[in-house]
Amino acid sequence: MVEVLCQHVSDESSTVRRLCLRGLVQIPSIHILRYTAQVLGVILALLDDSDESVQLTAVSCLLTILESAPSDAVEPVLINLSVRLRNLQVCMNSKMRANAFAAFGVLSNFGVGVQRDPFLEQIHIALPRLILHLHDDDVGVRQACRNTVKQISLLLEMEGLSVLLSLHCFNSDHRSDYEDFVREFSKQFVQHLPSRVDTCMASIIKVFDAPWPVIQANAIYFSSSMLSFSDDQHILARHFTQVFGVLVGKMSRSSDAVVRATCSSAIGLLLKSTNSISWRADRLDRVDSNRRGND
Repeated sequence: MVEVLCQHVSDESSTVRRLCLRGLVQIPSIHILRYTAQVLGVILALLDDSDESVQLTAVSCLLTILESAPSDAVEPVLINLSVRLRNLQVCMNSKMRANAFAAFGVLSNFGVGVQRDPFLEQIHIALPRLILHLHDDDVGVRQACRNTVKQISLLLEMEGLSVLLSLHCFNSDHRSDYEDFVREFSKQFVQHLPSRVDTCMASIIKVFDAPWPVIQANAIYFSSSMLSFSDDQHILARHFTQVFGVLVGKMSRSSDAVVRATCSSAIGLLLKSTNSISWRADRLDRVDSNRRGND
C-alpha cells in the first residue's frame, strides 16, 4: 500500500497528491514505522509543491508522522525539513503559518546528539520570525509560536528565559504586554547571546516591509529594543542610523496606525537609552577627530 501511494504523489492532479499524503499518514503507526523514512521523504518533497493546498496537507501530515517517528528516520532530513518549514512560515495563509511554526517546534525533539549544533543554527535563523509572530493577527499562529518558543527554549541556553516564558506578558494577547515581553527578551538575548545580535538584527530589519502591518510594527519594536540594550559599538554603528531612519520615515508615511504608533514609541525607546547617548558621543568624537586630522 505504501509503495502504491508513493508512486502517485507526483500525479499531475493536486487532489490525488493530497489524498496520497493523507493515506500515507493514516496507516496505523505499528505498520508505518518501517516506512517512516520513505514517508518523510515524500512529505519533504511536497512541502515545496507548486499547489498551496498540497503544501498545507504536507505540513499537517508532517505533524502527524512526527508523533511516532523514530529518531533515526528524522535525523537525515531534520535540517532540510527545518528549511522548508521556514519558507512556509511567511505564507499569507494563516493556517499554513501556524502549522509550519508548530511543526518546527516538534522537530526540536530531534535536535539532539550530533544534530544539536546544526539544528541550533536553524533555531537562531528562525527565532526572529517566531518572536515577531508571537503577536500575529491570527490567534492560531500566536499560540503555535508560543508553544514552539517553549519547545526550543532549552536549546537556546538563555538563563532566565524559562521564567520569562511563564510570565503573563508572554501569554497575553494585548499589544502592551507583547512589547513588555519583547523588551525583556531583547535584554536577555543581548546579555546571554551577544555574538548572535548582529545576525538577529539583520533578520529583523528584513521584515520592516512585511505584508502584515502588525508584523512590521513588531519588527520595528523588536529591533529598537535590541539596540536600546546593546552596548556593542559595532552593532550600533551598523544598525542604529538605518533603524532610526526607517522609524522616522514610517512614522510620517505609513497608512497603518499600528505602525505609526509603534514607530513613535520605538523612537522614544532609542532616544532614552544610554547606548544611544554613547553612540551619538562616539560619532561626535570621530567627527572631531577627523576635523583635527584635516586641520
